[in-house]
Amino acid sequence: MSFYVYSTGTCSGIYTLYENTDPNSLPIVKRRPDGSHIKITIQGGHGVSNKHFITPRGVMTKVSDDDMNILLENKSFQRHVKAGFITYDKKNVAPEKKAASMKEKDGSAPLTPQDFVESDLSTGDNKIYKAKDKGL
Repeated sequence: MSFYVYSTGTCSGIYTLYENTDPNSLPIVKRRPDGSHIKITIQGGHGVSNKHFITPRGVMTKVSDDDMNILLENKSFQRHVKAGFITYDKKNVAPEKKAASMKEKDGSAPLTPQDFVESDLSTGDNKIYKAKDKGL
C-alpha cells in the first residue's frame, strides 16, 4: 500500500529523520537498511508556473507506508498539516480537488494581481495599489 500526500506549498519540503549517535555531537541523518539517508521529499509548486505555463492549484506526492509513518512522527510535517498546507489520504484524488479545501498561500508564494487592492490615494488615471492583508 501507499499514501498520497497533497501540498499547497510553493516549495518542496524535505523531511529528514535524525539520530543521536554520540551525546557530545550533533545528530546525524539516520540511514535506511540499504544505506540511503532517510529524507522524504514532498513536492511543492502550488501557484508556480511550470515549463508548460501551467500553474497547479495543488501537488501530490506518493509515499510508501514506511515513509508515511516517518512523516507522521516528524514535527515539521505535523506543523504543515496543522497549518493546512499538507494533507494525506490512502486514495489517489486529483490534487486540484484536494487543494480546494486546503490553505492556499504560504509565506513563499509569488505575488499575483489578486494580492493587491486599489488604494484611497488613486486619482483619475493615476491608479495606486496596496497589498491586501494576507491573513497568514
